[in-house]
Amino acid sequence: MKAIQDYPMAPDQAALWWLGQAGYVLRAAGVTVTIDPYLTDSVGAAAPEFSRLYPSPLAPEDLRTDLYLVTHDHGDHLDPETLRRYPAKESTWFVAPRLAARRLADLGVPAQRIHRLDAGESLTLANVEVRGVFALPTGADVLDTTGYWVRFPNGRSVYHTSDTAFHPLVLAAAPREPEVLLVPINGKWGNPSPADAATLAEAVRPRFAFPNHYDLMALNAENPEVFRWFCQQRGLGAACIIPRVMEPFPWSSPATP
Repeated sequence: MKAIQDYPMAPDQAALWWLGQAGYVLRAAGVTVTIDPYLTDSVGAAAPEFSRLYPSPLAPEDLRTDLYLVTHDHGDHLDPETLRRYPAKESTWFVAPRLAARRLADLGVPAQRIHRLDAGESLTLANVEVRGVFALPTGADVLDTTGYWVRFPNGRSVYHTSDTAFHPLVLAAAPREPEVLLVPINGKWGNPSPADAATLAEAVRPRFAFPNHYDLMALNAENPEVFRWFCQQRGLGAACIIPRVMEPFPWSSPATP
């Protein structure tokens, strides 16, 4: 975490660190935003077929973030064990859609630190704008699933789709030209296939497109090179970034070389 907080950036830059699955740490303008951190093996403990393939790159006790965003209440996105062990609940802003926000309160997050945010709504915390974006839930147990468009005070922007079924309405509701797109490609349990994820990227036209949700569980895996191939067929080959866990990816204003 110290390496993230001390990572050198110019005023117009942002950087992201992939935590595995659909979890990220974003940082810009001195503000840290974390989305869907899954930092334990709590899902695997309950269902061994979904055990982690590699250890968490960050312990819940070490995480420090200004904003903690949750897209929906599945254990690999809203992880009860990560939240129980996260020590900075009193100083962190938590953002979640309706039912997930209730779950946060049940897990000991102070009510005054929780902001409910549903699709179509926006709020600003720590000078970071967060907009809820429509996602098509992948299960009846997570009907409040919400994606997020995040914009830092220096203008850097990220669109995290959340888990979402592929549908024309998802394409229509997605923000256009975010700088970074974070999209699942596992093609199972309702999520987009690599081809569907590339179609979404083609509609959104990001500067950088990152696949996720393919790496952590053998039963839920996919080859990210398939996503790259489909991006290339749609003229987005240069935009496709295959990340490495905890490797920083910095980017600047489009006007900056």
